[in-house]
Amino acid sequence: MPDVEYLSYGVVEERDWTLQDPEIFGKAAEADLDCEDHGRMEVSHEESILDAAEREDLSWSLKCLKGRCGRCSALVVDGEISMDAEQEFLTSEEVESKNLCLPCVSKPETDIKLVYGVRHLDGLQDRIK
Repeated sequence: MPDVEYLSYGVVEERDWTLQDPEIFGKAAEADLDCEDHGRMEVSHEESILDAAEREDLSWSLKCLKGRCGRCSALVVDGEISMDAEQEFLTSEEVESKNLCLPCVSKPETDIKLVYGVRHLDGLQDRIK
């Protein structure tokens, strides 16, 4: 099963870290963050990343669960995911160039590092349903 290391975008903002910092997950590991803000979880091949987060009792944003609202938007910092092509929220540029995904309709293909809760990034926040 792929391993997902996750980090809350809220923590990134609060600590004035940048998403481009290659050491961001190292900083998170050294910080005394609770498991809601930073941690690891395994994701089975049958479940989405958001399903696994829910199984782990993490309170990531939930609403439509079908790739339409954008509330669960996340940034894949490292690793590969597959995402349902039927999702209606992200553009192909946002997926391919900016490495954004919707955890509700995404599955990790490899171990990944993911910053969740990025719905406040420029270009996304005005489109959230």
